[in-house]
Amino acid sequence: MSDKTILSLEGLCAGYGRGDAISDISLSLSTGEALCVVGQSGCGKSTLLKSVIGVFDKPVISAGDIVFDGCRLSELSQKRRCALTTSGMGFIFQTPGAAFNPIRSYKKQFIETLKSHDKYDAKSFLPSIKDVFSRLGLQDCERILASCPYEMSGGMNQRIALALVILMQQKLLLADEPTSALDAVTRRTVADELIAMRTDCGIAQMIVTHDFALASYVADRIAVMHCGRIVELAPAKELVSSPLHPYTRMLLEAVPALGGSIPTFSDAPVQSAGKLIEACAGHFVLSEV
Repeated sequence: MSDKTILSLEGLCAGYGRGDAISDISLSLSTGEALCVVGQSGCGKSTLLKSVIGVFDKPVISAGDIVFDGCRLSELSQKRRCALTTSGMGFIFQTPGAAFNPIRSYKKQFIETLKSHDKYDAKSFLPSIKDVFSRLGLQDCERILASCPYEMSGGMNQRIALALVILMQQKLLLADEPTSALDAVTRRTVADELIAMRTDCGIAQMIVTHDFALASYVADRIAVMHCGRIVELAPAKELVSSPLHPYTRMLLEAVPALGGSIPTFSDAPVQSAGKLIEACAGHFVLSEV
C-alpha cells in the first residue's frame, strides 16, 4: 500500500436540503488501500459516496471539504469537478446492471466511455480489454463485448463494470453494496477481484456495506457509521476482534455466528447440494437439509 493520500474528507457535512444526512466526516484513503464503511441502512453510507463523486443525485455539502488527488474540490467549478471525478473515480452500484444501458452492447458503451475521456485507441482497444478481462477471469472477450447487459447475470455485469474501472485507469473505486445482490459463489469471486484491483493495479477503494463478512475480508480498515457520523475507525482485524464503541459491538453481536465467530468468505465458499445457503442480514448461515 502506498503512502500517497488519494482522498481526504475534512469535517464533511452534507444532506438533501432538510438538514445534514452526514456530519463531521473526516477520513483519508491512500493509493491501494481499501476502506469499508459499515452501518445499518439509513445511516448515511450512500450519501457519503454520493458526496464524494458529486455527479448524480448529489447531496448539498454544507461544511467541510473533499480533497481528491491533490485537488480541493470546493475550489473547482462544477464542470471541472465533474471532469476530474468522472475521469479519476469509478462507481459500482448495488444493482449490478445499473452501470450500463441494458440494450446496448458492451463494446459500444466501452468505446463511448473511453472516448469521452480521451482514453480510446482503436489499435490497443481489443488487446487491452482481453488483458483486463483475463485478469478478472472473464473468458471469451469478443462474445462478451458483442453482448448486451440484459443478456448477462448480475455477477457478470458487476465484474464487467470493474473491468471498465481498470480500463479507465481510475485511481479510486467507490462501491455501494457491491456484493449484496449476488449469490454466494459470485459474491466471493467479486470480493477476490476487489482485492486484486488494489493489490495489482493500486486502485484505492471506499466500499459501503452492512456486511461485516465482506468488510473483514476485503478491507484494510473499517469505519463504523451511525446516524450520519463515524463512531469508530480501526484496522479491519482489530475492529472485528476488539470493537471499542458500543454500537460496533451491537452490530457484531447481531451477526449470525458460525462456530462462535464472525462468518467469513472462507466459511461460505461453494457449497455442496446437501446444504442450503440462507441469507440473513447479508451474512451466510449454513444449515443441513
